Parts: sequence; structure tokens; C-alpha cells
Amino acid sequence: MKSVALKSFFYFISIVASFQIDGYRDHLAELDELDKAVITLGEEIYSNIDYAKEHLQQVKNLRYMNEFVVANFYTFTIKELENIHDNNPFLHVYDLNNQINYIKKYSPSTTEQLLGGWLAFEPDNIFFQSMLNSGDLLSIKNPALAKEIQSLYTKQSERVKGMALFTGEVGNNVLDWFVSEQNKYNTDISFNEVLIKNRNQKLKNVLVFKLAVLNDRITDIENYIHSLQNCVKIISEEYKAS
Repeated sequence: MKSVALKSFFYFISIVASFQIDGYRDHLAELDELDKAVITLGEEIYSNIDYAKEHLQQVKNLRYMNEFVVANFYTFTIKELENIHDNNPFLHVYDLNNQINYIKKYSPSTTEQLLGGWLAFEPDNIFFQSMLNSGDLLSIKNPALAKEIQSLYTKQSERVKGMALFTGEVGNNVLDWFVSEQNKYNTDISFNEVLIKNRNQKLKNVLVFKLAVLNDRITDIENYIHSLQNCVKIISEEYKAS
């Protein structure tokens, strides 16, 4: 009887141990997948550094154009605006390979964009959203990293995006001015002619306000880049052995 009882006991212990080992293996597998997810998120964040730096330069170039127009409001020429943009471009499109092509050919309608352009802010966030929806962000074991990531994708990113949209709202006021002044004529007249003939204090006031918005926006983008770099630094140190 004792032998049977001992065999049953050891059999029970082996089953429990097996479950514990399997559970431990599953736990390790989950941790391994989480580590891989964080590393992949780090790659997404790293790619956003290059994007943010390019975006920052574009906004600085937009500010430079705005400063020149305000400082030389009643004397600048259309050709001067085009030359400035040739050397300090910000208007752009993306080609089929997702590469930036800066606009260097101009039309009368381009003039409004040179003054009213705003530049959308669209960093990658697909993997962050995936980790957010799956709950993996809550499982990151380094609290400093978790806090930095959440701050980056919420406070920092949303602040920069909000300022970009606000710049767009101010830019719409520039477009409204062009359309309003153009509609004063009973004959066809281009935006180029409208600007040179009708530039007034109302337009200048809008551009002065836009300049203040751009200055704040640049500061926000610089803070965003700093946060990106902090995240990459923490991830590279935490997972350098992975």
C-alpha cells in the first residue's frame, strides 16, 4: 500500500512539476515576445528621428520665408520668394518610393502656398498602436522606458501634431485673403498679381501671427526629437544583449 501511495504521490508531483515547467516556459516565451516587440518599437522610434529632423528643417525653412516676407512686406518680388524656396525648400510631394521631392517649379497658385503653407506632421506610429491595443505597453518592465514611450506618443507627438494643425488654420487665413482680394476684380487675375497689387496690413498681420506660431512649433519639434532620442537610448541600453 505504501508503495502504491508513494508512486501516486511522485506521479502527482511530476505532473505538478510538468505544469510548472510548462508555465515557466510559456512565461519566458511571453517575455521573449515582449522584448522583440519593444525592440521593433525602438526601430519605429529610430526611423521617426530622421523624419522629425527633416520635418524640423522644413518648418525652419517655412519660418525663414515668413520672416523675409514680413521684413520686406511692401518691396519683395515673386522671383525673390521662388529663389528663397529653391535654396530653402519646404513644399514637397512623396514619390512612389516614398522619397521626398521638393517642388522647384512654380505657378501663380504656388505663391499662396509659399505664404500659407503649413506642413502636415505624420510620423510612423503603427507599432505603437499595436502594442497599445494589445496591452503590451503595460507589460514593459522598465518604468522609465514605459513612461518615456507614453509621453513621446501622447504628450510630445500630439503637441507637435496640434501645432501643425494650428499652423494650417492660420494658413487658411492666408488663402482666404487671396481669394477675397481676387474676387474684388471683374476680370481674371492671378494670385501673383493679387499679392503684388493688393498686399496690405491685414495680410501682414496674419503672417506676423503665423511667425509666432512657427517659433513655438519649432521648439515643440526639438523637444519631440529629444524625447525620441531618449527612448532609443533607453531601449538600446536595456536590450543591447538581445
